Amino acid sequence: MSRPPESRTRQRARGRSRVRSRRPFRIAAVAAALALAGCAGTRRAPASALGAARVGAVESGEASWYGIEERGNPTANGEPMDPGAMTAAHRTLPFGTVVEVTDRQTGQSVRVRINDRGPFRAGRIIDLSHEAARRLGIVARGVAPVTVTVVERAPESVFSVQVGAYRAESGAAALAERLRAAGFPARVSAKAAGVHRVRVGRYGSRAEADRIRRELRSLGHEALVVRLR
Repeated sequence: MSRPPESRTRQRARGRSRVRSRRPFRIAAVAAALALAGCAGTRRAPASALGAARVGAVESGEASWYGIEERGNPTANGEPMDPGAMTAAHRTLPFGTVVEVTDRQTGQSVRVRINDRGPFRAGRIIDLSHEAARRLGIVARGVAPVTVTVVERAPESVFSVQVGAYRAESGAAALAERLRAAGFPARVSAKAAGVHRVRVGRYGSRAEADRIRRELRSLGHEALVVRLR
């Protein structure tokens, strides 16, 4: 079973009020998402027009903002939430993607890096950090009509978390099975130099892989981050 991209801390934080007028919906959205998770085994965010992350791709909808109460909490890619950083949450864009967000009412634009997941309300396509919202001039409004344009694709690096290495394939397979039973997407890599390696996940950022490594180590595993490419 794959772990959802949104951290547990962020799930709880999203249930609190970030803008008073949005509080009832945020609670309902999280409850609905958890209900779906119980039925399907994984949470799925609404579809997005920018799933392919093609440079020049454009999506239109509403932008909201968050980050004050979530300060220091881990974002979906493992970075601590920094309200003063030029970052944003998007439902599908790969972490590290840079987008230009343009207020359709004023023509003003800002560029932000995607490091989190959300928003989960229909019609809203991006959640800006407080600083990005301030520069765009939408803090007081809370929500604004925008266009989101991909200007820089995410880095191509891919990381994984290695948990064990075995000469015998049976030992590697047994560990991978225990990890999968615990909810980690573990697999046994192809035999190389006579060793079968057990690895968890494929992540687009070192921070995201580090978060999984820390979680595995807290459970007693000797985990380390490895770069696949």
